[in-house]
Amino acid sequence: MDRTGIYNHDLARPKRQTDRNAAIKWARELLARPNWVLLDTETTGIDDQAEIIQLGVTDHTGQPIIDNMLIKPLKQYIPTAATNVHHITWEMVDKSPSFLQVWPLLDSILRNNHVVIFNAAYDTRLITQTARLYRIPVPPYSSSCAMLNYAQYLGDWNEYRQSYKWPKLKGGDHSAVGDCKATLEVVRRMANSDLVEAVRLI
Repeated sequence: MDRTGIYNHDLARPKRQTDRNAAIKWARELLARPNWVLLDTETTGIDDQAEIIQLGVTDHTGQPIIDNMLIKPLKQYIPTAATNVHHITWEMVDKSPSFLQVWPLLDSILRNNHVVIFNAAYDTRLITQTARLYRIPVPPYSSSCAMLNYAQYLGDWNEYRQSYKWPKLKGGDHSAVGDCKATLEVVRRMANSDLVEAVRLI
């Protein structure tokens, strides 16, 4: 936006190109790393009371490490609105392990790998939120958000929010592993793109 209050797309172009290049470089550097995984969850909702009820983790090639593991929520309830999205019912999780039982495996993965998540802010919150119900301390771990990088890559600006629009994950099937694999394809798409040559303004 210039001094007149009018958004100037020519002035915005160099930053968009720089941000797109940064996202491409992030994806390329990520694919060159050996020790990273993709993680996704399905939950009972999105509020501060929601719990994880399905967990998926794949390695950096898309091979499952935790393959859509169902988790029995502490509150023993899955709202219909959540089931309508991921199709997980109470009957499906009733005999499943609790988050407390799953935690040692998840903890080991978080401690020993960089974790890539499509919407990292959401899933990391749900991990901490669910762990808190069992009084499990969550250690610091390395993670990055594929969605925010993809938003920079696409460059679709939201003038009202003064940030890039958050893209939806295409190709996911609302299963945890399915969304991990879709996230991997997003990373590969960015990595395989050409860097954009900067435009000089006169």
